[in-house]
Amino acid sequence: MNSDKSNEGPLEISLRAVPSTHTAFGGRQIPFTKGLLSLRNAGSKPVVGLSPQATLAQEGGSVQDATEALTQAMASGSIAPGETLEWDLYDVLLAAHPGIASKVHLFGYKAILNWWFELAVWAEYRLEDEAPSLKTPVYRWKLRWTPAAPPAPEVEFSFKKV
Repeated sequence: MNSDKSNEGPLEISLRAVPSTHTAFGGRQIPFTKGLLSLRNAGSKPVVGLSPQATLAQEGGSVQDATEALTQAMASGSIAPGETLEWDLYDVLLAAHPGIASKVHLFGYKAILNWWFELAVWAEYRLEDEAPSLKTPVYRWKLRWTPAAPPAPEVEFSFKKV
């Protein structure tokens, strides 16, 4: 499994593949690797005013703002030292990209298979008791879900930094 982390500032942004399952049409459970996007406060001070930002684009398609999908999943706009926030990219993709969501509604999870998606992620924040706003670098990945070699029913997740 690949992982890519930032080392600038207190916030670490990473992406990793995690084995999981997905409920397919008819209630059938299939092995489905999740793409987990993580934002971790590796600093010694709480981060406040946290605003994670993201865009997603299907290869050759329009760029969709995924910021709302990230912020809706947060309990608050702060993150304590050592705390990590995580998002399942499949869920973020469905929430942020109406075209993909409608295809998945009609055809199921197979509607996303073999497409490359481009993800850009960054965060704006402040450190507690400090006034200036800070911003992480923008991290970019290409990612996709693909079926495992037949006859295996698994769906694999892969990504690479761009």
